[in-house]
Amino acid sequence: MSTIVVYQSETGFTKKYAEWIAEALDCEAVPFKKVNETKLKDYDKVIYGGWLMGGAIVGVEKIKAMNLKDVVVFATGASPAMEELVQAIRVQNHLEDVPFFYFESGINYEKMGFMKRSMLKMVRKNIMKKPDKTESDKFMEKALEKSYDNTNKEAINGLVESVKA
Repeated sequence: MSTIVVYQSETGFTKKYAEWIAEALDCEAVPFKKVNETKLKDYDKVIYGGWLMGGAIVGVEKIKAMNLKDVVVFATGASPAMEELVQAIRVQNHLEDVPFFYFESGINYEKMGFMKRSMLKMVRKNIMKKPDKTESDKFMEKALEKSYDNTNKEAINGLVESVKA
């Protein structure tokens, strides 16, 4: 079975997971911008990874529109991998019938563009002003404080096992 890992990565976290997955499956990891629909249709299985922006997986709509044979999707984001979050991402991105995995990554302000960096800093300031913070607010306030990396190579095991099965 021929497999390829395709990804979009803004700050390097999704690329890191894509490369770990490709290594574990002995296949190639390629940035999305370097492939096209014709090339992807040659593969039996396409694993697509994108980062989250407001709960949306960047690029997943383009992959879904290609009607590929067999697709697995993973997303990376700053929040811890909780079942409630995973289900919300699945629903928001219409992945009910697609194998989906979420991997906690981090924040890398140094690799972000000015607009995204400014937006996240503004979000943090707004959270800091809230009088009655939820647990989620407290987490985001701390998470958005500075760059950090919570990637974990072992997190890919479920996806890898699923693909190999």
